[in-house]
Amino acid sequence: MINPMAIYNEIIDGVLNQIPGGRQMYNHISNRRSADAASVSRAVTDNAERNNRETSASNNERLPFNEMFQYYLSGGNVDGAMRQVIEAEIDSAAARHNIDPSLVRAVIRAESNYRHDAVSHAGAMGLMQLMPRTAESLGVTNPFDISQNIDGGTAYLRRMLDLFDQDLDLALAAYNAGQGNVRRHGGIPPFRETQNFIPRVRGFMEEYMQAQYRRALEDSRFN
Repeated sequence: MINPMAIYNEIIDGVLNQIPGGRQMYNHISNRRSADAASVSRAVTDNAERNNRETSASNNERLPFNEMFQYYLSGGNVDGAMRQVIEAEIDSAAARHNIDPSLVRAVIRAESNYRHDAVSHAGAMGLMQLMPRTAESLGVTNPFDISQNIDGGTAYLRRMLDLFDQDLDLALAAYNAGQGNVRRHGGIPPFRETQNFIPRVRGFMEEYMQAQYRRALEDSRFN
């Protein structure tokens, strides 16, 4: 006898496994109306650990088909729900590594435009475009995992800032071109990509900082 629920579960599992970050997004969408940023961040980590062992029928019944299907058809473009997950992880990682979250957001926008499954021609991976050796040195086992990638990239930014005495331009140059090239050239390397990367990140950072200031100003009017 055919079991419709078993077929349903197989279809859902197949869809989730085909979408980059599908399970993370699914769990976030289904709970986002009551989750705050901190709980979202914890949920992403918890869900990653449960991905290989949970196939809850009750969760499947709550699957937001419309949002998941749109994400699937878009080829993995970031939608509102996934963006909320990413933003929560940025705030969490920035706090852990004592970095302005606007800087982390600016680097992500410049490196991948918030595509957590992005891969460059040179092999850099994920939101913060970590090279394989860099990811390994940071303990990142899955560069396409949102939480791991953002935490690893933010830790690397912190490392570059400390290495170059909090000089943001040199830290960004090292992030983009490698600290060896910065030392070898005695400053920002003469690479077009790196020379374009620094003002681009600074511009995005200023944009995010202004938006943060405006939000704080608006909040103060109602408190």
